[in-house]
Amino acid sequence: MTARPFYKSKHVAIPLAGLAVNTILGETLVYINNGRLLPLVAVRQYLTEAWPIILQTIALFYLVYYTVNYFNKKYASAPNSISRFLQEILFVSIAGFIVQEIFRFLFIKYTVVAESPATLNPKLRQLQMMSMTFLLVIYAMVTSFRIFQYLQQKQLELVQWQREYTQSQFEGLKNQLNPHFLFNSLSILTSLVYTDADKAEEFIGKLSKSYRYLLEQKDKEKVPLKKEMEFFEGYKYLVEQRFGKKLQFKVQVNETELNKELPPHSLMIALEYIIANNAMSAAKPLVVELSTEDNDLLINYCCQAKSQIEGNSEKQLMTLKERYSYLLPERPMQIISHGETSTILYPLL
Repeated sequence: MTARPFYKSKHVAIPLAGLAVNTILGETLVYINNGRLLPLVAVRQYLTEAWPIILQTIALFYLVYYTVNYFNKKYASAPNSISRFLQEILFVSIAGFIVQEIFRFLFIKYTVVAESPATLNPKLRQLQMMSMTFLLVIYAMVTSFRIFQYLQQKQLELVQWQREYTQSQFEGLKNQLNPHFLFNSLSILTSLVYTDADKAEEFIGKLSKSYRYLLEQKDKEKVPLKKEMEFFEGYKYLVEQRFGKKLQFKVQVNETELNKELPPHSLMIALEYIIANNAMSAAKPLVVELSTEDNDLLINYCCQAKSQIEGNSEKQLMTLKERYSYLLPERPMQIISHGETSTILYPLL
């Protein structure tokens, strides 16, 4: 394990912070009493005479640090409860007052030049009030930073949970698609076996390759567009056997885009959605066009909405859209309507 740099140690940072704050406090007090700042030549004398106050400030920093750590452990299950804040600030205030009384005694005993109590006590009380104010400010800053870190951590956990949830939904979606795709294909194969043995044999070959692809890619997060297009060719053949001339495809995919990636089964999900939600006939076929443009895969189709929607294809497409929002948040998947036509836009990764 790599050793932590000494300057990042709390036992270096806290004394340095205490010294800095105490110097600011001393300069402020001098300015209030004399109307001017302490000259640099007198700083050494100031540090020599004010060592109890310097130690007091450092002790207050340690007090806040260890108090917050203690209450972090005590209230690990409810780190931002009202009870925690009340107990914490009460303890810091009482312990801080006791620490200041101890160091005030040391300051009077070892440092303060003989002076009338009438003038000395108001100065010391003034210093004590300023020290208590600094103590509470330090506590507020440390607590604010702790809450900020806590909320940031919770945000990261929420994003991670959403990612895992979407992934589980996506896996469930793909598991639903596989048997659905298989059963539809088998029903077509049954009819082909009796009507056209040669076509049935070709259909079996296309089906086996397509189903192998579904099984091989189901655990992957992304696949090259080239593989999806290879699957699409087999899938297109299978659905054409099912719908005949009622379903037509046009493909214009730029070869330079084929090495880019997208989630597996994206084409199948989009096409199942289009087929499930649009009517088709020989007189009015459903035309689906695939093309690429500006790092996007576009699936255009003519809108011929059915009176009754089949299955859960829309839910499947929305789950894929959520998946895209995590894979490529700056370029979301889109479903765009143009009146008589619609477009499903997949950004290529």
